[in-house]
Amino acid sequence: MAKRVKDLMLSLSEYAVVGEDATILEALRALAESQAKVPPGRQPHRAILVRDRRSEIVGKLHYFAFLRALVPAREPMATGDVLERAGVGDDLRDASMRMLDLLTGDLVDVCERARSVAVRDVCTPATLGIDEEASLSDAISMFLDHQTLSLLVRRGGRTVGLLRLSDLFDELSRQMMQEDRPEERS
Repeated sequence: MAKRVKDLMLSLSEYAVVGEDATILEALRALAESQAKVPPGRQPHRAILVRDRRSEIVGKLHYFAFLRALVPAREPMATGDVLERAGVGDDLRDASMRMLDLLTGDLVDVCERARSVAVRDVCTPATLGIDEEASLSDAISMFLDHQTLSLLVRRGGRTVGLLRLSDLFDELSRQMMQEDRPEERS
């Protein structure tokens, strides 16, 4: 029988999930707890799912989101004549100042500030999903089309789990290697 998305997904109970009002520190604690529950043979989690007040999954907190939490929000600087004449836009100036803060700040201070950042302020919206009954071929197509590392898995429009590219890769690798064994061919 052909495997389906539901055969490879991790259920929400197996994954780190926090509310959108959680802090980065709370999210990191949830990630550590979920890492201890990773089923044997599975890759560790590299993201945390974010739930809204209705318990719907609305975002993912991944490595880049954690990095965004390290860069403090800045008040806009007054635009100087020199910057205007040089053609430097507000977006470039603001991005440069945030990076400067990160690079010149003490790492301990930067991390201390990030601990209290709200997850909702840095997470990436999560909307891309696939039905749990979909074929693995459909999942491969979605991964390729959207260049993502995970897909929300849905049952009747409700998110019930997550299909990670790493789990799909592991399954495909097992299948390929199994077919490569001479004793398996006949």
